[in-house]
Amino acid sequence: MYLTEISNFPSFSPFRVAKKHSVHNKFDLISRSFDDALLRRLKTLAAPSISLSWLSKAVDFLSLAHSEARSLISNLEVTSLDDSLACYLDDSVKLLDICNSVSAEIERLRQRRLVLTFAIHLLGDGKVRRARESLTEWESRALGFGKRCNAEVLVKDLALGLRNAPSGKISSVGRLMRRTVYAVGLVTVFVAGAVVSALSGSPEMVAVRVPGEFPWAESLNELETEVSGELKRRFGGVELKGLLLEEVDDVAARVREACEVMDNGAAEEDKEKKERLNDVVKELEGAMGSFSDGLEGLSKRVNEMFHGVLCNRNRMLGNVRI
Repeated sequence: MYLTEISNFPSFSPFRVAKKHSVHNKFDLISRSFDDALLRRLKTLAAPSISLSWLSKAVDFLSLAHSEARSLISNLEVTSLDDSLACYLDDSVKLLDICNSVSAEIERLRQRRLVLTFAIHLLGDGKVRRARESLTEWESRALGFGKRCNAEVLVKDLALGLRNAPSGKISSVGRLMRRTVYAVGLVTVFVAGAVVSALSGSPEMVAVRVPGEFPWAESLNELETEVSGELKRRFGGVELKGLLLEEVDDVAARVREACEVMDNGAAEEDKEKKERLNDVVKELEGAMGSFSDGLEGLSKRVNEMFHGVLCNRNRMLGNVRI
């Protein structure tokens, strides 16, 4: 596991060098609004599970963090490209690449769904043997990102970047910028690490520990511990308790039941076995519905985040003089 527990910043308070109360109050309100928004949305991620529905909520939370960061930076009226903003722009490119990798994995899951849909259609036409062949194809298809995908490497790079964040004496505006970019980096590594590990079936995730200066530190640290525990419980044993995401596991269980019924005799001719097969197919269709809803929900959130982060980059670049 890759932990980034030690911060390079002795204090994240942007007010240490502020002398004017008006400036202090302005920065205080901006910073507090950002922290409160993250803390409120964190509550929606309670009781995490390795499922498509929970991952969708996590990605939505990450989108909020980037949106709030853009609003905060806009309020600061930053017109020059300092080190912190440059780090954010660089890291956002890596996040966009991670989004592309996740979208590619979602598309692979869609292809597996098509195979199942075809098998169900064949069963409806009474073509049991051909349906069995399609189910075998579904079971044999590989899961996870594959060796060529660099999503996990990108997440590790983002975590490493938190250790190498800019430091040194800066203005109050620069200090608040640095704090915000660091906060978004923490949230990005947590969510991206959870999504990549869950989709690849890995018991390990790239992890972060949020410094206590952030009001939402305890909430995110506890959530990270829970997610890490869920991944280990699900994928870390000698005998895997889950194939992948919960919705996929549910579909896989129904597929195995359907295969067992078909393998135990000619379901086309035996009335009792045919009724049993029909019942299993109905259960499979129900599981497919939950799987499809979760898959399309995650796809929508990832696409929204991709376009949101891309828009943030363009706006920030448009507001600064390089």
